[in-house]
Amino acid sequence: MTTFDEAQLLIRLLREGRDYYAFAVDETRDTETAAVFALALKGRHDLLEDLVATRLLFQTSPAHAVRTLPPDLGYEELRHQFDALLPQAQAAALLARERRVVDLMQDLFDAEPAAHSPRLQSVLRTHYAHFVDVEDCFARWSRQQELAAA
Repeated sequence: MTTFDEAQLLIRLLREGRDYYAFAVDETRDTETAAVFALALKGRHDLLEDLVATRLLFQTSPAHAVRTLPPDLGYEELRHQFDALLPQAQAAALLARERRVVDLMQDLFDAEPAAHSPRLQSVLRTHYAHFVDVEDCFARWSRQQELAAA
């Protein structure tokens, strides 16, 4: 996958994830779970805003939105399966997506210097820890789900 492809995939994941977490925050009845979803939403919103502010990304209207990602990669399918009473049931699926986002951020940060700008590195560096924190939350949830199922 080229650096451009990775950047495009990251943006699509951020946008779909932002929409999913906005939905999940509103639907979740458990305040602790909603707080984690709000953290994930804020991270996506802030990173996208910083990419726009540095002119690495331009705002697009919903009419120009790209097609949704495949079910095993994107968030749309998860939204349809969402259970407001058991939001942590999607922990493993959310963890996989968070890991993908974090890996893409790291790959873009580590890419050849000619492939990206210092502005991109700066934006990624600023937001990276936030996404790792969210990933850690979903990893804990996933372990709890596995222990409960055993």
